[in-house]
Amino acid sequence: MDWLREDGTIKVAGLGIAEVPDTRGDLREVCTGELRYPADSVVVLAGIPGAGKSTLLHRLFPDGGAEYGVRVLDSARLRADWMQVLGAIPYSWWRPLLHLGYYVHVLREMRRGGPLVVHDCATRPWVRRLLGWSARRSNLKVHLLLLDVPADVARAGQQTRGRVVLSRTMATHCRRWPHLIEQATEDPGRVVPGAVSALILNRRQANEITGLTFEPASADPHVPRI
Repeated sequence: MDWLREDGTIKVAGLGIAEVPDTRGDLREVCTGELRYPADSVVVLAGIPGAGKSTLLHRLFPDGGAEYGVRVLDSARLRADWMQVLGAIPYSWWRPLLHLGYYVHVLREMRRGGPLVVHDCATRPWVRRLLGWSARRSNLKVHLLLLDVPADVARAGQQTRGRVVLSRTMATHCRRWPHLIEQATEDPGRVVPGAVSALILNRRQANEITGLTFEPASADPHVPRI
């Protein structure tokens, strides 16, 4: 499938920016560039811990997205904020509260509408269902951007950032991830209910993304749009 435009941007299935028949795509064997989505979108950036989600978000949105009119929700940013207050307390003690606070924040921001980028590992089924439910209630279209990296690369990423996930927890993420990729390739809606597109990228592909932009809906009724 030809996903690369002549201007270097990517045609994403189901987005109303190109006539592409499917709602899925695997970019791991082609070059990437700028990814464009409609303004009424929530892009879920997913990957196992250490895959490079926060690194990608920090590179594309160094100011958190304000400069681009995008709200970027990253649990790593929230953790850094909390660390300033709770740093003297072992992280394992307040990690569950951090996760709860993050998802409450995500749901609140989704009610405000798009465009929105959400950082999540996507390996927790209840979280995926929650995101799908909230998007439907907020009239947002869900698009998946999945960073697919080997487990050893992800573990190296954890060591680089100085925060290593417990072996048992990491094993669970790694066990669930291949099935998640398979589902996303077959039907994005099997990953997050109602999702209309999914793109799968490896680490190199993620490094080659030059932008993540959001466009107003086209007024042309002949432009397909989900």
